[in-house]
Amino acid sequence: MSAAQPLDGESLSRWILVYLATIIGEPADSLDGADPLSEYDLDSIDAVTMAIELEKTFKFGVHPETFMKQAASVDEIVSSLL
Repeated sequence: MSAAQPLDGESLSRWILVYLATIIGEPADSLDGADPLSEYDLDSIDAVTMAIELEKTFKFGVHPETFMKQAASVDEIVSSLL
C-alpha cells in the first residue's frame, strides 16, 4: 500500500482538477478551480468514484455529496475540507 500524499490545498486542488479533466476529456490546465462544479456535469457515479479515489490517494474521507454541490467550485470544496 502506498503512502498517502500530503493533504495541502495545492495538492488537493490539483488532484481534483486532474480527476475532473480525466472525466470530461479536457486538459487539466484548461480547468479553473473557481468555476462551479456544474460546468463539469458530474453524475452520482462520478461523485462516488471520485470520493473513493480521493480517499485512496490522501487517506482522507470525503462524502460523495461534496462533489454534487453544483454551485460549489473546486476552490470552495478544498477550503471546506482543510
